[in-house]
Amino acid sequence: MNDEEFTLTGEMSPEPSRATRGISRRSKHSSRGGVVVDLPGNKRPRVVQFESKLEQRVLFLYLANHDVVDIWEQPPFIRYRDEAGRRKHHFFDFLVVLKDGRRLALAVKPWKIVQKSDFPRELRRIRAATPKEFADEVVLVTDRHFTRAEALNAQRFVEFSRSRNSDHQRRLETLVGNIDFPTSVGELSQLLNLGGHGFRAVVIAIYEGLLKTDKRHLIDLDTLVCSGGLK
Repeated sequence: MNDEEFTLTGEMSPEPSRATRGISRRSKHSSRGGVVVDLPGNKRPRVVQFESKLEQRVLFLYLANHDVVDIWEQPPFIRYRDEAGRRKHHFFDFLVVLKDGRRLALAVKPWKIVQKSDFPRELRRIRAATPKEFADEVVLVTDRHFTRAEALNAQRFVEFSRSRNSDHQRRLETLVGNIDFPTSVGELSQLLNLGGHGFRAVVIAIYEGLLKTDKRHLIDLDTLVCSGGLK
């Protein structure tokens, strides 16, 4: 697969990745690259790297979560002992910080590998060795925990949000208060009369709570939405 790069436009250049373990820029077996993110916990936009398509999808899912204030990829390793008593170390894929201060250490693995390996048993030892000041919770994330469509929806929201137009969102908010639900994304987009920007505004509104739909399925023009109840 080809590397995927996402950049922000503007004069301010992003800060580099904070990964404490080097990530190879190219691989024949996985998609590797970086996403420029602008989270509340960062003073400036920052590059967050990923080592696989699965990690990229998980990253976008957390970036689309409004409770997330910071994401650190490949944070400092955790020392632990395996069942034979040998000293080993483990790099979590992401350390996620939430608004309430909780810190989640994410281990991202394909479900097939989790099934075939002893990783869940190994992760229990890693969890036991993880200091509370490092993470409040250790979370195993596999491709069984979400759909590909869910990850693509999150990626679209993150990318659309970079050029969020407040006037368009207010226009949509006014429209939502004067129509009957459920209705389709396409119908809303037509009523907005903003061209392609109408679809973007609707997707943003779904993630901001103004509208509601099942995000496990791909959001397209035929997707039915309801009022999210956000005033």
